[in-house]
Amino acid sequence: MTHCPHCQQPLPEPPPRFCPVCAYDMQAAGEPLATVPDAGAPPPPPPPFTPPPLPGAPPPAGGGTPWEARQRIGFASAFVDTTQQVLTGPAAFFRSMPVTGGIGGPLLYGVIAGYIGLVASALYSFILRSALGNTWSFGQNSELDRIMPMLSSGVGLVGQVIFGPLAVAIGLFVVSAVVHVCLMALGGATHGFEATFRVAAYSEAAMVIRIVPVCGDLIAIVYYVVLAIIGLSEAHRISGVKATAAVLLPFVLLCCCCGAAIAAAVGGFASLMQQMR
Repeated sequence: MTHCPHCQQPLPEPPPRFCPVCAYDMQAAGEPLATVPDAGAPPPPPPPFTPPPLPGAPPPAGGGTPWEARQRIGFASAFVDTTQQVLTGPAAFFRSMPVTGGIGGPLLYGVIAGYIGLVASALYSFILRSALGNTWSFGQNSELDRIMPMLSSGVGLVGQVIFGPLAVAIGLFVVSAVVHVCLMALGGATHGFEATFRVAAYSEAAMVIRIVPVCGDLIAIVYYVVLAIIGLSEAHRISGVKATAAVLLPFVLLCCCCGAAIAAAVGGFASLMQQMR
């Protein structure tokens, strides 16, 4: 039922231009007509309640990642928010991570995060080697004994600072390719190589932990493996067992190859010693 916006009296249908009670010109005034429900009509259902997102909470499934919105929220904020979400809520983060959209953005994030950890580890190594000195000596009280530790560790530090981004990028592609091949062998590659690469790139958030002295390297490596397992499980929608097997299978194969090489070397050396006798 339509009512006059001036006197609130009911209007006939269709509503005329002038109100029959107060002669109000509704067309000239340009006001919308008030419509009220009939007294016997049931009230309309309320809109569904959507709770507001918590501060710092990851976006819903399919909603993307903060890093992919860096042009809107800022480069630094996107990097910090992405790193925080990966480290504190990896399952929710990788569940909301798109599995397509290009590898340029994830590659940039992975290189930055990995480079931060690489520089921190190289700096700690430089300080440690400079403090402990070399394991060889050029003579008693030789100046080389004091200079060589700084030279050798300094060259390594400069090399890692200069070529670190390239090394991280190459490592990301190699690790992603090996893990994706393992996924395919296990029947767990439900998406393409890009999904696996994105998981490897965002898992580089663990390398930021390398800024922690002494134990940072070990913690970062272990947590990287954990993040990769969770990420593959969420991105490819596979079980944790299959994701764990895909991540650990390259390490198992590497250990087997190393063990076979050592056994062959030991066997050859033993055979050579017997022939010499």
